[in-house]
Amino acid sequence: MENLKQQLLELIADLFKCDVATLSDETGPGDLPAWDSLGHVALMARVQEKFGRHVPVEDAIEVESIADLLEILERLVSESS
Repeated sequence: MENLKQQLLELIADLFKCDVATLSDETGPGDLPAWDSLGHVALMARVQEKFGRHVPVEDAIEVESIADLLEILERLVSESS
């Protein structure tokens, strides 16, 4: 799942125009200016597009960090395997 994490970090860095090296598991909406409510919706859309997995709304609203999103994504990927 390390590859999944790297892909997610690259997606976030690209979307929010920041360096991957500045991101950590704890990075969340309050840490990146572009990761506001609209940015969060855009992130969920990009995750769905890139990974082919729909993030349910109830999961999306619980995301407070990259680690949270990664955990959800790993679960969605394993459920479809």
